[in-house]
Amino acid sequence: MKLEDIFAEGGRIARTHPTYEPRRGQVTMARAVDDALCSSHILVAQAGTGLGKTFAYLVPAVLFALRENKRVVVSTRTIGLQEQIYKKDIPFLQAALGPEHSFVAVLAKGRSNFLCRRKMDNLRSFDRGLLTEKRQVDELREIQRAVLDKKLKVGDREELSFQPSAELWPLVAGDGDACLRRMCPYVDICYYYTSRRAQAKANVIVVNHALFFADIAVRKEPNFSPEQAVLEDYAAVVFDEAHHLEDVATDFFSVRVSLPRMRLATSAVTSSLKPGGMLSSPLLSARIAALESAAMRVLSDAAHLFAILGTPRRLYAHDIFENTVQKPLEDFIAAVAELRGGDNNEEQDAYIALLIERLTRLNLDLTFVLSRQGGEDKFAYWIESNQPDIAVVAAPVSLQEDLREHVFSRIQSVIMASATLSSRLLRRIGVEKCHMLKLDSPFDYANHALLYLPHNAMEPSESMLYDEYVASKVREIVAVTKGRALVLFTSFRSMNNVYALLDDLKAKGFTLLKQGEEARGTTMHKFKTGRMTVLLAVASYWEGIDVPGEALSCVIVVKLPFAVPTEPIVQARCEALERQGESPFYAYSLPQAVLRLKQGFGRLIRTTADKGVVAVLDDRLQKKSYGKVFLKELPPARITHDLEDIRRLLT
Repeated sequence: MKLEDIFAEGGRIARTHPTYEPRRGQVTMARAVDDALCSSHILVAQAGTGLGKTFAYLVPAVLFALRENKRVVVSTRTIGLQEQIYKKDIPFLQAALGPEHSFVAVLAKGRSNFLCRRKMDNLRSFDRGLLTEKRQVDELREIQRAVLDKKLKVGDREELSFQPSAELWPLVAGDGDACLRRMCPYVDICYYYTSRRAQAKANVIVVNHALFFADIAVRKEPNFSPEQAVLEDYAAVVFDEAHHLEDVATDFFSVRVSLPRMRLATSAVTSSLKPGGMLSSPLLSARIAALESAAMRVLSDAAHLFAILGTPRRLYAHDIFENTVQKPLEDFIAAVAELRGGDNNEEQDAYIALLIERLTRLNLDLTFVLSRQGGEDKFAYWIESNQPDIAVVAAPVSLQEDLREHVFSRIQSVIMASATLSSRLLRRIGVEKCHMLKLDSPFDYANHALLYLPHNAMEPSESMLYDEYVASKVREIVAVTKGRALVLFTSFRSMNNVYALLDDLKAKGFTLLKQGEEARGTTMHKFKTGRMTVLLAVASYWEGIDVPGEALSCVIVVKLPFAVPTEPIVQARCEALERQGESPFYAYSLPQAVLRLKQGFGRLIRTTADKGVVAVLDDRLQKKSYGKVFLKELPPARITHDLEDIRRLLT
C-alpha cells in the first residue's frame, strides 16, 4: 500500500473520516518519515500546528513495521498525547487500514505503575506494621479483593476502582531494585512481565520519554542483560514533542541520593527477615537485631550528614563534605552479604544479591556526588529540598556523548517531530548529521490571529506592582473577549497573587479558574464548557492542551518565559558556553524562551476555523533588542496595540 492511497482525497483516511481534508504538508512529512525509516537515518521534522503530524509519522511507521517485520517505538513527553495516540489515533488508523494491514500496538508503562503480587502478599503476611492508618489497611483489602475476584486484567494503578493513597501504593507497586525477575514465584502471573510479553507481539510500542530513557539508562549499564530491559528491542523510534528530550534525558542521566532512598534500601533488608518475609528463617532471623542496629547507624549518620549539607544550593569545588555514611553503609553491606549460603534456597540468595546490589549502588552514588567524581566541568552538583525530602544531585552539563552513543548511533532510524526545534538544541543533544524538514502551519494566522502588545506595558518584576498591572490588563482584555482566556504565568507566586486580585470578575459573571485547585481533567472540562471563563495556569499548560473553537479565543502571556537563571543546571550550562566563548544568553537562555513562547502561542489556533488573540504583557518584547528574535519566530499574526481590533476580530 502506498502512502498516497492513504492520505489522498477519497483514500483510506478520508473514507474512515468524512471531514478529512488532504494536506500537502502532511503528505510531504509522511514521505520524509518513510524515507528515514527505509534509509536508516535521522530525520528532524519541524511541523507547524495543524499539519497533522501524528498521522504523518504513524502511517509510515506502521507500514514500515509490517513490511520489515520490525518494531517501532513512538515516544511522547506528555501523558495526554500518549493516551490520544494509543486510545484515539491508533484505533482510527487500524480501522482505516483494514484487516489486510492489521497491526498490533501496545501502551508501555513503567514498572511502578503495576501492582507487584509478591510485595502485596508480603505486606499482607508480615509487613502490616508499615500500614500506619486504617485507610491503608482498607485500601490493601480492596486491592487484594480485586486480584482474587480477577477484576484486574492489566494490573496497573489506573485499572483499580479507586486511587490508592501515596503512602500505600509504593508498598505494593513494582520496584526494579527489588524485583527477583525469573527467580520470583509470581513471574508467570506478574502483571508487569505480562505487559512486557505483550510488547514482543507488537508492531508499535507507545511510550513516554521518561520510560524510553529508563530503558536507555538500563541498557548503558556495563552488566546489562536483556531481561533487565524496559522495552523490547526495536529498530526505530519516533520522538514526538522532541523539544523535551534534553530535559528528560538530563533527569535520567543524573545521580540523586535522598534520605528516603536510604530508608527504603535499609528497610528492604530488615523487613525481609521478619516472620513471613522473603528471608524469614530461624537461622537468618537470629541476625535481625544486629542488622537493625547497623541500619539505624546508617540512617542516623545519613540524617546528620543531610543536616550538615543544609539549605538548597549549588555545590562547588570548595564545598568539601566527608561521606560519613560510607563506613557504616559498607559495614551494613558486609553484614547483609553474610546472610548468603547456609540453608538458603536459590530464591533467597538471589534476593540477597539484589539487596547488596541496591545498597552498593546507593553507596557509590553518594560518594560520586559528595566527592564530585564526575568532574566540575562535566557535572553540576547541588542540594535540593522538597520537604521533608533532602537530596544531593549530580546532573550532566552536556548530553552530547551519552545521547550520541546510546540513542543516535545505536538505533537504526530516529525521527524527531515537534512544532518547535532549534539547531542549537539539536547540537546540545548530540545530533550531528540529520535530514531537516521544516513545514509551516496550514492555518491563516494573518487573518485569524492577532498579537496584542499593550502601549503602556511594564517591564516585569517580582513585585506586587507588576501583579497589579497584570490583573488590570487581564480585566481589560477579557472584558473584550468575554472570557474565553488562558492566562499563562511563569511562577505560582504570581499566579496566586493575580488570582486573588481578579476576584471581582466573579461578580461580573466571569468563571475564574486556577491550575491546581482541582484535577486537571476537571479544570479543563469547566474551561471548555463554562461561560465567560478565565483560566490562570503555569508550567504544563504552556503546551499539551487542545481547546478548538470559541472556548479558547485568547492567550495572555504574563512574562516572557525565560528559565530561572539560578537553577544549578542552567547556571552550569551557561558557564560551559562562556568557557567556549559563546554568549549564554543568546546561545541558551533566549532560544529556550523563544521555544516556550511558541508553545504557548500554539494553544490559540487549533483548527482552520479558529480565531483569536495572543496578548504579551511583558514590555521587553517591544523594547529590548532581542524582542525581534521572538517576533521573527512566532506565527505571522498581525500586531496590534488597540483593543478594538480584538473586538472586531472576535465579533
